[in-house]
Parts: sequence; C-alpha cells; structure tokens
Amino acid sequence: MSRSRQQVIRMLALVPYLQGNDGVPVNDVAHEFGVTPKQIRDDLRLLMYTGTGEYPGELIDFDLTALEEDGVVHIRDAEFMTRPLRISTREGIALIVALRTLRASASGSELTVIDSALAKLESAVGDTVSAPVDVLLDEVDPTIHSTIVHALAAGKRLELTYSTASRDEVSDRQVDPRRLFTEQGKLYLEAWCLKAEDLRFFRLDRIVGAELTALDAEDHDVTPRDLSDGIFTVGEQTPYALVDLHPRAHWLSEYYQVDLLEEGSDGVWRAKLYGADWAWLRRLVLRNAGSVTVVEPAHLAADVAGQAALALRAYDEIDSSSKE
Repeated sequence: MSRSRQQVIRMLALVPYLQGNDGVPVNDVAHEFGVTPKQIRDDLRLLMYTGTGEYPGELIDFDLTALEEDGVVHIRDAEFMTRPLRISTREGIALIVALRTLRASASGSELTVIDSALAKLESAVGDTVSAPVDVLLDEVDPTIHSTIVHALAAGKRLELTYSTASRDEVSDRQVDPRRLFTEQGKLYLEAWCLKAEDLRFFRLDRIVGAELTALDAEDHDVTPRDLSDGIFTVGEQTPYALVDLHPRAHWLSEYYQVDLLEEGSDGVWRAKLYGADWAWLRRLVLRNAGSVTVVEPAHLAADVAGQAALALRAYDEIDSSSKE
C-alpha cells in the first residue's frame, strides 16, 4: 500500500479517535497508530484544511499551542463528522460522472461497490442526470486488467511484457504497481519499474502479458509525475523540438508524443518531441536538464539555456548570501 493511501486511511480514523480521547498526548496517538509523533503532527496540520466549507466552524481545527508546547491534542469543530453529509445537486452530478468514469476502468468486486454507490446517488439526485453519460476507453485484455487490479489489492509485484510503440520493441519488466488511472480515453498503470529504477507509466492496451508474483511490492519513496498536460493529439500545427535523448531520458518516449528518428551507438536517441506549446516544451526540457538536449529550433535552445542560466544565478546568489 502506498504512503499516501496509508495516510488517508489513518486520517479517516484519527478524527473519531481524537473526538473520543480529547487531550490525549501526541506520543500516545503515534503509538496507537504505529507511526512517529512527527507523522501525527503532519497529519493534524493537513486535517486542518479538511471540512465541509472554507470558513471557521466548517474546517477541522486543533489547539496548536497545546500541541506544540504541551504535546497534547485537542480537536475542535469536527462535529460535522457525526452527522450525514449533505451534497448539492451539482456535487451529486459530479460524483456520478466520476463514478461512471471509474466504472469504465474497474473490474471484479469493484463493479459491485461502484454500482451500489451509483444507484444511491442517482436515486438521490433524480431526473437531473437522466441523460446518459458514456465513458469510452480503449479496449484492454480483461485478464491483464484483472491481474493488475489483483496485484494492487494484494500489494504484489508484477511481471509485465510491454510493447513500446515508438521503438517497435517488446520488453519484460518487473514492476511494483501503485495505481490505475485514465487519461483521454486510455487506461494507465503507474508503477515502479525495477529495470529502469524509476517511476513509469504503462498503457494497458500496450501490455502484452501480466503475471502476479509471490513477492510483495515495495513502497518506493518517489514523487509522482503528472502527465495530464502532456497527453494530447498531434496535429499539423503542433509544436515540436528536435532533441537528443540521453539514456536517462529514454522513458520520455513511452509517455509523451515522440517520433524516434535515430539511435546512436552511444545510447543517445535523436527524436522529435511534441508539446502543447513552446512553454510546455521548455519546462519539460528544463525538468530533465542534462538528459535532454535541444537541437532545433534555435529559439527553444536559446530559451532553455537562458532559463537555466537564470536559475543557476539565483542559486549562486542564495549561496553567497548564506555565507555572509
């Protein structure tokens, strides 16, 4: 189970526990939940942004003075957790559309839970959502989909056979799955790839085979990548850069729109890298500084070099001021 998922489960249990144990020492709370006191303090600070609105009385609150100086927890304004949550028609419709989207990528026992929730929401909202909302996803092998869902639920490592379209290549990989998500009609698996020793996204329609292993999936401490702004359809007017992708940047060809032109003997790939606009391309190159080199166009190469120089100058100024 991922850290973020563990934290959500813990925080959901924290509120009723603290409501029934007002003034409990933070060390006792940490012992009860099997984490460090620092983690509990971090959870409480996050809970302070949780509630039914944005005004006092609508957000959970804690006595921070008591927490920091005395090491005890006093919870406030969490009474709404004991009464049913009312949602507006607009919120209900948003939840229904989200559940229909989730249903399109679910399988097995998940469908029963989703259908039950959908039936209750649709009954409560009424005729407002009588018009159908269809969510269309590319077809994937149901056996592969079921295996991945099982691996996520059981926390097991997977062995994948994956087809990389940009290189017309099929490879075998062991991965530790993290989550499934959809983006523009395609279903993706986010997982830690042991071969690449990094976080990767795998399109399910490109997974040729998936087998569950007996090994537990490890919880790798990585920052998730947001690919939502990089998945789009290429057209005649779509900006692109001619780039050299060094080995550490080869993963870009799997998750972004890339046309591979040439594979050098030194492991450097010459490719066309497409982007939503020039600013997006600049950000992507800067995020992968040292691994992606812009060959053309000249204005993008100059822009990247200029932005990198400004960033280095800012670091130098911070470093100089700290030594004074």
